[in-house]
Amino acid sequence: MAKSPDPTEKPTITPNYLSDPADGRVLMAGMRFARAIFAAPAIAAHSVVETLPGPDVTTDDGLMDYARRFGTTIYHPVGTCRMGDGPSAVVDARLRVHGLAGLRVIDASVMPTLTTGNTNAPTIMIGEKGAAMIREDNAA
Repeated sequence: MAKSPDPTEKPTITPNYLSDPADGRVLMAGMRFARAIFAAPAIAAHSVVETLPGPDVTTDDGLMDYARRFGTTIYHPVGTCRMGDGPSAVVDARLRVHGLAGLRVIDASVMPTLTTGNTNAPTIMIGEKGAAMIREDNAA
């Protein structure tokens, strides 16, 4: 969210992590599933003890508290300005913002989904391709 028209002022970002109850249910299921994997005999023989959040945290409230305090995005957010033609798409195939002339988004946020590897190389590619598109459009 832009706080002012001043482009040097940083925007306010409110990601609303775990604000939807479904997100919490999925996260709890994932944490319990990870615990079940580590409790399997083939792995348990090689594991000493759960360190975080720890074996004493057993309730959904306790697990959710841990997730809220220590959960992160792994710093590779994508898809907030996804590219495409559907109603959830923000930019078109030439990275132009739908409905706004003269504005493009040229970063990892245009990726519709997270890549299976690190986002560095794909983001560089998006930047290079976006720069080429701007040059092409301004050459005409």
